Amino acid sequence: MDSKVYVSIDGVIREAIGPQPKSALLFAASQKSAKTVIKEQREKRLRNSEFLKQRFSEAVKR
Repeated sequence: MDSKVYVSIDGVIREAIGPQPKSALLFAASQKSAKTVIKEQREKRLRNSEFLKQRFSEAVKR
């Protein structure tokens, strides 16, 4: 499933066709749903939090 690529040039957004200037901002819509993205972000945040807690407890023991 191909997604379209869009370009923002001077605040105007349109579909990117052909070469674009270096100053253009290119972006594409995510293939994931908002619910999936939020779930993944929460899981990553929890893993990072647990990792930091573990490393901090190891550092305090030294």
